[in-house]
Amino acid sequence: MKWSEMRKKYPAKFILIGDLVEEKISETQSKIIEGKILKVSDDGKEIREAYQQYKQKGIEVLYSLPTTSAEFIVENVPFKGILT
Repeated sequence: MKWSEMRKKYPAKFILIGDLVEEKISETQSKIIEGKILKVSDDGKEIREAYQQYKQKGIEVLYSLPTTSAEFIVENVPFKGILT
């Protein structure tokens, strides 16, 4: 489903999205175009738990906040630090 349709269908909701289709904007930014709705909720904690479950299985997912704008821009920030 297109992001614009998700936003219209589920205003002011948390949405967990998989099978993402992204448009590269820059080296570090992408615009979410569409994806598969995996879960919709009013409860941010519930969405965060579902997000973690998918990530533990190695499935690429993303969630939107109720305030996510019409243009869903994601910034990929490289991790800096020491892994032990």
